[in-house]
Amino acid sequence: MDEKNNKIKVNKKAIVNALLTVLNVEKISPSFIRVQFSCNKQVDINPLWICPYLKLLFPDPLIGKIEFPKFDDNNKIVVDDKLRRLIRSYSVREFECANNEFFVDFAIHQTGLASVWSQKAKIGDQIGLIGAASKLQFTDDRLVLMGDVSAMPAICYTLEHLPKKHKAFAFIEVNHKNDIVSLSDNKNIEVCWLVQNPDNPHQLINAVINANLSRQGKLLFWGGMERSLAQALRHAVKDKYTHLPPDAFHITSYWREGFAEGEFKHRE
Repeated sequence: MDEKNNKIKVNKKAIVNALLTVLNVEKISPSFIRVQFSCNKQVDINPLWICPYLKLLFPDPLIGKIEFPKFDDNNKIVVDDKLRRLIRSYSVREFECANNEFFVDFAIHQTGLASVWSQKAKIGDQIGLIGAASKLQFTDDRLVLMGDVSAMPAICYTLEHLPKKHKAFAFIEVNHKNDIVSLSDNKNIEVCWLVQNPDNPHQLINAVINANLSRQGKLLFWGGMERSLAQALRHAVKDKYTHLPPDAFHITSYWREGFAEGEFKHRE
């Protein structure tokens, strides 16, 4: 097997092979279970990171053990196919640096490794943390955040940590009206909440495209959502904002209907 295709890229500031211990479990809405973790190694979450995420490693369901990945001769993490099936990416919902504690919101589904684990999780349970990272940092650009319910934790975290005098717009489509949360009062933030409507499957795209953002100066688009929606939204915003460079658009497939993580490309 080609080792080059088995590497997981971890941000230079991320820690690897740490252990997370459950401190609290709470169902916070119809769509989410929030789990509070302590970490046995100090974690450095850069305050300028946009939508930081964690690479979580779940116990093998067959043996109940956490098997951390090994390092090759170049100090790179190498993951085989078996271990890859136990790794999931999850957004940081909150990070308490003083206590070295994470809060992660798990979407509730009937199936899926992480979702099933979260619904059974109890205080004292443990999972692994391979790394913490982010693809983007805050700049002077006006930030436009877009996502379905899967990206809601990342978007809310980023809005709550927006640097002073920065401007941000957010478009969030949730499953239920009770998923909507109150964010801190900030005149530099505008949030458009949408509740999923089977009769209007393109409402998120329409809301973003119909928003009057052209006069907001240089824009930076970030999005996380189901793959087909991500593809359609990516084309729509690029077609409208043709004056922006390619690196102004960062729209990720957080998930794909019928596929587990690792079985599809997050960026295409």
